[in-house]
Amino acid sequence: MRNTNGFTLLEVMVALAVFALAASMLILTDGNSIRQTRYQQEKILATQIADHYLNTLHSEGRWSGRAAGAQVEVYAGHQWYVREISAATDIPDFRKVQVEVFAGGSQPAKNALPLARLTTWLRRPKQ
Repeated sequence: MRNTNGFTLLEVMVALAVFALAASMLILTDGNSIRQTRYQQEKILATQIADHYLNTLHSEGRWSGRAAGAQVEVYAGHQWYVREISAATDIPDFRKVQVEVFAGGSQPAKNALPLARLTTWLRRPKQ
C-alpha cells in the first residue's frame, strides 16, 4: 500500500457542509440585525416626534379639548401618523394629554401598537 497525503472526498464534503451551515447562520443573523436596527431607528424618530409635539403644546399654552385628534407629519423623509388623546383629570385646571406616533401616513388599525407613546399634563392657561 502506498502512503498518500491529502483529504478524502468525504472529509472535504463534511468540511463544506460545516462551512455552509456557518455561513447561512451568519447571513440570517446579519439580516435580523439590520431589521432590529431599522426598528430602533423608527422608535427613536417616533419618540422625537412625540416629544416635539408635547413641547409645542406646552410652549403654545394650548388647552386641548376632550377628544382625540390626529394629523400626519413628515419627518426625516418619512410620514408619521400622530394621534393626540386628551382627557380630564380629577384636578379641575389640569388635563392629561397622550401622544401616540405610528409609522406611515394612514390611520393605523384599531389594535395597532404605536412606535412611541408619551404622556404629559397641561395646566389651563391663565386668562
